[in-house]
Amino acid sequence: MEYYCISVEKINIETNEIIVDGDDYRHLSKVLRKKEGDTLVITDGKLNIYECRIILNDAKKIICRIEEKKYNLYEPEINVTLFTAPLKNISRFEFAMEKAVELGVKKIQPVLTEHTIVKNKFSKVKMERFGNIIKRATGQSQRCFLPELENVISFSEMIEITENKKNRIVMYEFSNDNEIILNDNSSDEYYLLIGPEGGFSKNEVNSLSEADWTFKSLGERKLRAETAAIVSLFKILQI
Repeated sequence: MEYYCISVEKINIETNEIIVDGDDYRHLSKVLRKKEGDTLVITDGKLNIYECRIILNDAKKIICRIEEKKYNLYEPEINVTLFTAPLKNISRFEFAMEKAVELGVKKIQPVLTEHTIVKNKFSKVKMERFGNIIKRATGQSQRCFLPELENVISFSEMIEITENKKNRIVMYEFSNDNEIILNDNSSDEYYLLIGPEGGFSKNEVNSLSEADWTFKSLGERKLRAETAAIVSLFKILQI
């Protein structure tokens, strides 16, 4: 059955029904062409999964009856926060977010580095667009957790909020360490940092080194930032 991610506020456990309206209704009804009697799987993005059957499809909403509830299927055992610099080409940044969600990222946090070309925070409209991409990718990949997306922070803020955290990995093109990423079994939290198109500055490399981040390499080839994010996440989530 097809997965679909929806706002938790629209799920009524007491009546055993889920109401789908707004953009979610238009996507299910007009794009996916769902009709009365069809079955689908809805998640609230908080690990709850509802196997449903559509009992009403009118001009404004779809009502689904919950037939079975499940919990926490297909989610990774480790939680990865992806720190990544916004890219000049916004479609490439969106691609990276979408694939990160499909692979199993827990949180996406854009970071402004010295060589980041896009230096401003994302607008409300853009954040809403990103949120919709993440929600669609959550359903497409049959995940039951909706990854968090934060607005951009500075490099120094990232260093501060990850202070003393375990499993902090930065992908660095001049690192010689391309061995399998090892984990600290005392923590299921991972922090992955991917740099911008222009790479990290010397000051940033020094700051990461002083903060005891682990420098890793993806090999001799220089990869695009979005490719590095996808490959790195895959390696970590396979541990």
